[in-house]
Amino acid sequence: MTAAELNEIYGAVISPDARVFVPASWMPAVHDALRAIEELPTDIRAFAIVTGVIESDGQLQVKIAAAPEYMPENGMQRIAEIIEKAQAAVRASMH
Repeated sequence: MTAAELNEIYGAVISPDARVFVPASWMPAVHDALRAIEELPTDIRAFAIVTGVIESDGQLQVKIAAAPEYMPENGMQRIAEIIEKAQAAVRASMH
């Protein structure tokens, strides 16, 4: 899928110009992560956007541009937990 296609599904969670390049088998984990980011409270989600979802050295990398100073104290931690869960799902699917 392209960033524009993902943006159509998840709205402003992912930049239409984001670089998206991962194996198709990783897409369920990517979809789960984007859905979880989309479902974050507005005071977190409004200040973060996915700018890339790529494979790098066999690892899932999710790039985020954010303004954490406008989020609640745990905003970036919640985003990091979502990304870590997606990365764990990708690692589990490779075994």
